[in-house]
Amino acid sequence: MNSELIDQLKDHSIEYLIEVELKCYTHTLTGGIVPLMVYPKNEKELVFVVQIFKASGDRFEILSGMTNVAVASGQLDFFVLNMSKYEMREPTLRGNVLDVSSSFDMKELTQWAFKHKVRGLEWMEGIPGTVGAGIYMNAGFLPQQEISNILVAATYLDLDDFKVKRIKNHHLHFRYRYSEFQDMHVVVLSGTFLVQPVSEVGIKNHLRMMKSKKIIRTLHERRVKNQPLDYPSAGTVFVPPIPFHVGGMLREMNLTGYRIGGAEISTKSPGFIIGVDHMTGEDYKAMVEFIEKSIAEKYDLDIEPEVRLIGFDD
Repeated sequence: MNSELIDQLKDHSIEYLIEVELKCYTHTLTGGIVPLMVYPKNEKELVFVVQIFKASGDRFEILSGMTNVAVASGQLDFFVLNMSKYEMREPTLRGNVLDVSSSFDMKELTQWAFKHKVRGLEWMEGIPGTVGAGIYMNAGFLPQQEISNILVAATYLDLDDFKVKRIKNHHLHFRYRYSEFQDMHVVVLSGTFLVQPVSEVGIKNHLRMMKSKKIIRTLHERRVKNQPLDYPSAGTVFVPPIPFHVGGMLREMNLTGYRIGGAEISTKSPGFIIGVDHMTGEDYKAMVEFIEKSIAEKYDLDIEPEVRLIGFDD
C-alpha cells in the first residue's frame, strides 16, 4: 500500500478502508481483496481522490451499490472509488423536474416519490442499484420503463479535465442497458428526471396515488414470484437478443439448474445466474462463457452480458 497516498487521504479527512474483501459488498457475493476503497462525499473530495489515483498510476474501478458485477477472487490489483456515499441528500423537486444524486438508491426513490406524491417512478420498485449506476447502464424493467424514458439530463465529472459537465438525454444515445457514458471516462454525479407531481387535494388525485400504490405492489409481487431473490445474483445476465429470450432458449436446451462450481442457471428464472454454494467470480464468469458458447452452437446467436465482469485478466 502506498503510505503517501493514505497520508493524503487522512490529511483531507476523506473516508477510506484498506484490505477490503469485495464479496462482502457485491450482490453476487463474489470478489477478492482490494488494497483500498475510498468514499468521496462531495465534488471536492471526488476530484482530489481521482487526481491522486491518477498521479500514483494506480488502476481504479468506479463502483457504488455493486448490484451488477461479478468480481475475480484473490488479491486484486485495483482500488475502488465507491460512490455510494456521494452527496447523500434528499431529491429536489422543482415543478415537474426532479434532481437526484447519483448515490440515491432506485428502490428508495420509488418510495420517496410515492411519499411525496410524485408519479412516474413506480417502475423502479425492486430494481437494485443507485441512480448513478442506473443512468450509466440505462436500467429498466418493461418496455418504456427505462431511465432513458424519463431522464432530462445528467451531470458528470470528466476524468480527463476534472470539470463537472451536464449532458442532455439525446446526447447519451441510449439503447437497451447502454448509455454513451459507458464509452466515456467519467463519473456520473446526478440525474434530472421528468416526473408527474400530484396535488394533495381532490378525489382524482387521490385515485391517481392509489393507482401508483397498486402499480408498486403489483411490480413487487411480480418480482417475488418470477425472480430468484433469495439467492446471490446480479439480476438478468444478458442483453436480450431480440426477438429471442435467453431464459427461454436455456429452458429449451434443458439447462436450467446446470451448475459450474457454485454458480447455477436459475430454475425459477433462467436469465439469472445464482450463487448456490459459495459461488466465486470465476464460477460466474465460467457460466457466462458456457451460456454464450451453448447458445452460439445451438442458435447461431452471439449474446452480450450486461453484467460487469471485473478483475479478470482478459
